[in-house]
Amino acid sequence: MIGRLVAVVLLAIVGVYAVVLEGPPEPVPASAPPAEFSADRAAVVVDQLAREPRPIGSPASDAARDTLVGWLAAEGLAPRVEATASIAAEEGQARAARVENVVATLPGTDPTGAVVLMAHYDSVAAGPGAADDTSGVATILETVRALRAGPPLRNDVTVVLTDGEEAGLHGARAWVRDSMPRDRPTVVLNWEARGVSGPSMLFQTSPGNAGLVDAWAGSVPAPRGDSSQVEIYRFLPNDTDLTPVLAAGRPGMNAAFIGGAEQYHTPGDVPPNLSRASLQNHGGNALALTRALGATDLAPLDPVASGLPPSGDATYFTVLGYTVTYDSWWAWPLAGLALLLAIVLVVVARARRTATVGGVVGGFFGYLLALVLALAVGIGFWQALVAIRPSYADTGPFVGRPLMYEIAAGLAAFVVVTLMVSLLRRRPGGMAFAAGSLLVLALLAVGLAVVAPGSVFMLAWPVVGLALGLIVVALAGERPWLAAPFFVLGAVPAVALLIPFAVASYDVAGVSDGLPVALFTLVGVPIAAGLSALPRPGQVRGYALPIMAVIWVLILAAGGLFLDRPDARAPQGASLDYALDADTGVARWVTTDTAPADWTRSYAPEPPVVVEGFDEPVGSGSAPPLGLPAPVAVAERTPGGVRLQVSSPRGAPTIAVRSEAPASSVTVSYLGRPPVSAPLSGGPLRLQLDDVPREGALVDLQLNGPATLVVDDQTLGLATVPGFRPRPPELRQARGNDSDRVIVARRVEVP
Repeated sequence: MIGRLVAVVLLAIVGVYAVVLEGPPEPVPASAPPAEFSADRAAVVVDQLAREPRPIGSPASDAARDTLVGWLAAEGLAPRVEATASIAAEEGQARAARVENVVATLPGTDPTGAVVLMAHYDSVAAGPGAADDTSGVATILETVRALRAGPPLRNDVTVVLTDGEEAGLHGARAWVRDSMPRDRPTVVLNWEARGVSGPSMLFQTSPGNAGLVDAWAGSVPAPRGDSSQVEIYRFLPNDTDLTPVLAAGRPGMNAAFIGGAEQYHTPGDVPPNLSRASLQNHGGNALALTRALGATDLAPLDPVASGLPPSGDATYFTVLGYTVTYDSWWAWPLAGLALLLAIVLVVVARARRTATVGGVVGGFFGYLLALVLALAVGIGFWQALVAIRPSYADTGPFVGRPLMYEIAAGLAAFVVVTLMVSLLRRRPGGMAFAAGSLLVLALLAVGLAVVAPGSVFMLAWPVVGLALGLIVVALAGERPWLAAPFFVLGAVPAVALLIPFAVASYDVAGVSDGLPVALFTLVGVPIAAGLSALPRPGQVRGYALPIMAVIWVLILAAGGLFLDRPDARAPQGASLDYALDADTGVARWVTTDTAPADWTRSYAPEPPVVVEGFDEPVGSGSAPPLGLPAPVAVAERTPGGVRLQVSSPRGAPTIAVRSEAPASSVTVSYLGRPPVSAPLSGGPLRLQLDDVPREGALVDLQLNGPATLVVDDQTLGLATVPGFRPRPPELRQARGNDSDRVIVARRVEVP
């Protein structure tokens, strides 16, 4: 038992150390040498830009654009504003906007191409975007300043500060369409944030990333992230400004920090909440990587522009402070090695009579059952919290004070692990359970080699280490002094790789989807089973550990519910809009919250109903009708469908057009900007125009047959609506762009 206790303590130390090493570095003060990146210097940019929300087309966005032009000019660059238009469409829904990107170039001495530093300067309507993405803008400006203070680079460095990312990646789409060089090697480095803290992680790259990863691993001072994130992100629908770059087949890399996601896209994304350590990690990496790429031949990195043959993908990860990279082709041999060693373990265990083939099969399915049970427990834990506190259905999965819930989720995994090992430690036995678990992981590694080779390392190296350690355990017989040390060494890869990954999963979706519980169980079961397989098992009986852990899960959950009550320091989001039907003169308060707070319910006490302008039933209540002019919408039939001239007499920057009739294409024309077009899938029409000028916009729809169009204009802010009372301190505007709007709608009949 002493040996097991020592093994547990040693592995716990390794796990904690691995998690600590994943944190961002300390910020560098403003007194640092000019050629270094200083988070304190970059924070000045954040403080000045992130004073108020900057949605596309707002006065605050225009002011930020002008400020950025002035800063770049002060650094000796020649910035320009690229004014154009953009449209994005998907599944019948389209968004168009005027965009104004800020672009400047720091010339190289003998350029082979350009390194592009990209970030967006707009924010959502709910918050000023100190992290998302003023941190990226500040990273780029401080990087440019540091580059100018050091020796000149060989390649050009182009700054692209995009407009309208939050409205549909409009700035990046326009830049790729109009300005990205077609026949000149170009590498785009995009700097993002989906939270306010945590390490800056390289989470996405273009395909054929071997050269990019080599430059990253060989240059950045604090590398974080791994190729499993790249593989996962390729299957997700999420977008950033790098998406249009990759769609054009050009090379690029995406870095972001995602800690403190409860502040993401909320009024809490303000400068005081932004971690300067995260900003330092972002900027230190940006500067080092730009210098590395700025000194190299970019042609091999951009086969589309250079015509050179493409390279393969690289596997990369950091473990215990060391960065490991190798060609992803090794995924197959590595997965094969893991499977071979898992089979060898079964053979050795059977020969040493520490496991039977039937027992290993039982362990195989017992492990699968444990993973399913862990997911069910994790999801059930969150659903129980939502049942007790229904507002989590609206404000979750990122809660204001998550620590208690995160610890409880980790203990829930401990419950599953200890329960399954207690059930199966005698039959099929610890060795059989561990061997069966490793067979599952090895087969999963083989499957990943097919669909996501950059992720194979995450499972294969733990299997290799644990299998080798357990083979020694099986051969050691009754010699714990030999078995225990080799088992601990063999378990180090599993702990060092999977524990930080499991901890990081809290930042992905909180505890709502059961992922942290499943990941802790995934690594915990083979280690716990292996511990029970060590020689001379103790006399522990029963289920004391899982029972005690269940009690602590309940205590922590109760503590979380007590501590995570909304207050001024951790306010709860509350959605509220004012909607006026100009045809009937009826006005409604509207909320999309499923469990409205008392303040919200005082405006919208009625059960959900269909309200014009909202696709789903919403809570509502009567509101005073205001004498607001309806949007102007003049429709006429054309040979190609319908032409609609829309404008807002009250100067609303956003106009939406909806119809249940399908449209197959749309073209939007803003005065003085080139028209933009997009095909539609044929579903119900949903079109939103952003940054609409006073003179309006022209919309051409390929729309056959008669239709009823609903046109509304939208402004931000409810303070001028009679009867509106500011939210109490424990509430704040709901996340994103769809709250605190004044919406005026009218119908237009198209014959």
